[in-house]
Amino acid sequence: MIVPEDPYYNTISQVLQDSPLFGKLSPEVRQSVIEQSLLQEWKKGADINPELCNQYAFIIIEGKVKLTHIDPNTGRSVVLFLLKPGDIFDVLPLLDGKEHIVFPSPVENTKLLYAPLQQAREWINTHPEFNATFLPYLGQQMREIEHFNKSLVFYDISTRLAHLILHHTHQCKDEDQKHYPVHLINNLSHESLAQMIGSVRSVITSQIKKFKEEDIIVSERGKLAVKNLEKLIQKCDPFLDHNQ
Repeated sequence: MIVPEDPYYNTISQVLQDSPLFGKLSPEVRQSVIEQSLLQEWKKGADINPELCNQYAFIIIEGKVKLTHIDPNTGRSVVLFLLKPGDIFDVLPLLDGKEHIVFPSPVENTKLLYAPLQQAREWINTHPEFNATFLPYLGQQMREIEHFNKSLVFYDISTRLAHLILHHTHQCKDEDQKHYPVHLINNLSHESLAQMIGSVRSVITSQIKKFKEEDIIVSERGKLAVKNLEKLIQKCDPFLDHNQ
């Protein structure tokens, strides 16, 4: 149980307040969510038991987590979601109580609130305002899955990678006015980027190199930024025409 006297309480409260899922709830409801949860820390790259997603609801407070599906026959994997502070997972067992096998993996040191699924269902059932934010949040996740499926059919790797980078690009230049910062995916491995767009590491490495040669992006030691936003948008034109 986390109480207001806890030294990390204010940080947790601020993350929930800034979250599209929890931000519109009353302070009293957010306080109830916090006090009915426990805090856990996952180290970067830790091997997390996927069964936990069928037992608990997790709310990210600090760090990032990717939810990955792995084909048991081929070993190939795809990242379903890359989640940030304020996000909750896994929503499918929370909704229907049925088993859902996904592999959560912290891509950096991560702190999470967690509560039994039944407790999380009570948040939804007890507080109508929670439904008002949860349904749009769920709808956004469904749209992301739909866009991913469409991109696999309609677009080549170059277009899919360009759109992934653009989606996470802040379209205001950084402090030195040289580059457009890329958030959330800026320190992911090429393997993780490949998993997010249905490709393989070697192809992504080659495509990143090509984007760098075309002066579209800069990428050093895993840090990604956009050098020429107009060129990147041009790379995304087919994708944008279909989804906007």
